[in-house]
Amino acid sequence: MDIASLEKFLQERIKVGGKTGALGDAVAISREKNNITVTSDNRFSKR
Repeated sequence: MDIASLEKFLQERIKVGGKTGALGDAVAISREKNNITVTSDNRFSKR
């Protein structure tokens, strides 16, 4: 699996305030070589 496509998928699918793709300052996704880090100021759903 390509890391860049996974990062794009996460950016498009993570919901903030009930809206997908609207990460704003609440969620940050960063990529370094083979690691993707998702940092959130809000709580994620348990699903």
